[in-house]
Amino acid sequence: MIKRLFAIFLTIVLVFPQTGKLKVGFDIDDTVLYSEPMFIYYVENHGRPIDYEWINVNDKNYSIPISPTIDLIQYFKSNGHDVYFITARPGANGQHVAEFLSDVLSYKVEKNVDLFFMPKEKIDGHKFTTKHRKMNEIGLDLFYGDSDTDIIAALKAGVHPVRVVRSNLSLEKYSSNYFGNTQKGDVKKAPFDSNDLNTFYSKSVGIFGESIYPIIWKGPNEE
Repeated sequence: MIKRLFAIFLTIVLVFPQTGKLKVGFDIDDTVLYSEPMFIYYVENHGRPIDYEWINVNDKNYSIPISPTIDLIQYFKSNGHDVYFITARPGANGQHVAEFLSDVLSYKVEKNVDLFFMPKEKIDGHKFTTKHRKMNEIGLDLFYGDSDTDIIAALKAGVHPVRVVRSNLSLEKYSSNYFGNTQKGDVKKAPFDSNDLNTFYSKSVGIFGESIYPIIWKGPNEE
């Protein structure tokens, strides 16, 4: 009898999820915040490597909220879903990022509660995402991000990936991590050009099979 009851319970858990509540994750840079001005300022004034302790303190001074994503986050929160933020930034001074997001979103965001820092790791000379580990731990349903590595992390975690379209300003700076490198389009590592990029946009499906979020944020001076 006990075995039979356990089997029935297990069937209910596996076949009928507990609720329809979603766990939704978001990348930060070029997804929630347009932080390009901050990184440009740092490199021009301090050079490289980038000090992420400084970066994490200064979002409030340089980064600009990306309005369509902010609206989307507030939509999920208003409808009772859980929202998390997972960034590849190192976590030093990460509480300042949490404070800035709290101000922008008008609700409390906390480091290591719903904001997580997952820096990349280097293997055989290549840097790879580690975000999928946190996605698995949380049990995300959706993950929104702008970069190829965001999409790969979601796929590795078995989470539905959604591509957030970057502003043209960011695309010019970071094309090497966006469907390969759309500024080259002539080598095996970067086979897609700007025309291919527009084709992906028009079909709302990216190179990894991810959905593409349809609202394109053009940039702070182009809205």
